Amino acid sequence: MASIGTYSLKPYKSDLSEEDLLHLLRRCLLGAGHSDVSFYKGKSLGQCLDGLLRPSPTPPPVREELSDGVDPYVKLGGTWIHAPYESEEVNYRRKIMFRMWWTGLILNRDHSITEKMTLFWHNHFVTETDVVKDSRYSYYYVAMLRSHALGNFRQLIREGTTSPAMLVYLGGNTNFKSAPNENYARELMELFTLGKSPDIHYTEEDVKAAARVLTGWKDDKDKCVGLFDPAQHEPADKHFSAFFDHHVIKGREGKEGSDETDELIDMILRKKEAAKYVCRNLYRWFVYAHIDDTIEREVIAPLADIYFQNNFEIVPVLRALLGSEHFFDPAVRGGIVKSPADFLLGSTLEIGVTVYLAPEKTYTTLKECHEPWLQYHLNCEDLSQRIGDPPSVAGWPAYYQAPNYHRWWVNSASLSMRKKLSDGLSTHEGLIFNGYSISFDFLNFSRQFENPGDLQGFIAQVTKRLCAVAPAPSTIDQLKGLLVSGMDTDYYWQKAWKKLEDKPDDAETKDVLDARLRMFYARLLSLPEYHVM
Repeated sequence: MASIGTYSLKPYKSDLSEEDLLHLLRRCLLGAGHSDVSFYKGKSLGQCLDGLLRPSPTPPPVREELSDGVDPYVKLGGTWIHAPYESEEVNYRRKIMFRMWWTGLILNRDHSITEKMTLFWHNHFVTETDVVKDSRYSYYYVAMLRSHALGNFRQLIREGTTSPAMLVYLGGNTNFKSAPNENYARELMELFTLGKSPDIHYTEEDVKAAARVLTGWKDDKDKCVGLFDPAQHEPADKHFSAFFDHHVIKGREGKEGSDETDELIDMILRKKEAAKYVCRNLYRWFVYAHIDDTIEREVIAPLADIYFQNNFEIVPVLRALLGSEHFFDPAVRGGIVKSPADFLLGSTLEIGVTVYLAPEKTYTTLKECHEPWLQYHLNCEDLSQRIGDPPSVAGWPAYYQAPNYHRWWVNSASLSMRKKLSDGLSTHEGLIFNGYSISFDFLNFSRQFENPGDLQGFIAQVTKRLCAVAPAPSTIDQLKGLLVSGMDTDYYWQKAWKKLEDKPDDAETKDVLDARLRMFYARLLSLPEYHVM
């Protein structure tokens, strides 16, 4: 990475270049397709941020999509989020549908940052679907993350702390006054709010006191909510260390004991270190992994001030960061290796796909076709990002494990799998799953560029759109060779596009262009320059 030129959070110039806009969209969305660029093109930076930071509408709940009739409570097309747990077999099927539903939300995202932020909070405030087990709990938890994705951090932590998914995941539902379970209290401080920087000096006694504050919460399997049981709550006073200014949470009896949870969260979030911690995580997600002393002083600390001044609201922090001179510094661009979701789901959203049901070749859309959503989920898992199940309570190592950070996503196995998937999607046959075939629609994607018959101009437009870092001239020559191999001059490429323009349904011309485009894009999608953003 080149040297950063500015660490300033001053607003960046509002007249965005095409490169500026693509950088912003790559970081804020999963993929930057023609529709995204068209939606934001010509807008000022402020207008772009208004659009990106506008919450997406609440989606319909997860539905019964499998037609084998195993779930006794839900008909095909209905939702099971209010149905009883029933059995492990039924829950397993529901878990599949939950994963399909979540992947489908990403693949059918609008122009908002909402889905990217939901993934951020999922990595920051972790639960694991396989550990939680009850798919209804996992659904409600992700729905909660999504509803607060662009909201208030305090409210997110409060609701998450007593959600049934979290209570099960970290043992909060077995935290009794007779035998306090310290697991959640420890992770609340260490991973969810304060972190482990040198400035963090809470004590083991603080963890024990926090665990006693949280005694009495349990999950209700009938209503799928967290409930407070006063009989299991420790009503004595809880004393905290000098790190928390010797704060005392006065013990409460009866239903008022639940109010201690609010006081605990407020006590923790008042610490400046908690503000810096969430701002660091946002920085690593959207800007760059490595945070040196200058970034800490000039970027993180001012962002923490904005966070405090706005009473834990996240949007003002994101607006300041994503609209800053620092975010648009040329040295930052191309500095993050794409996560599996950014690579696989993002490429689909950038380029577009054709989905058809074999062998009838009945074409459909990805939005209407749920089984491929599961295929994408499984493919992301193959690439080490199982959405819904980070490898631990700390999240994915790419966002915390120094010194490699985002390079954790790439190794010999994952790079081979990335190429296998992009190559498969680049063939006419596509990737086959449960009778469906999914294939990149390169011809339609290419048609939407200005004058695709101008070979040099076409390659320049495509590489600018898909690559955060410009490929070397020798690579451009290789890509050109794939489009014009066997042709005497570029004229034949231009002639083919002119013929298609005159006869849009000419099958022979479409087949010739499609074959060359598939070779061209398959090579481009394997370039290192495509795998960074």
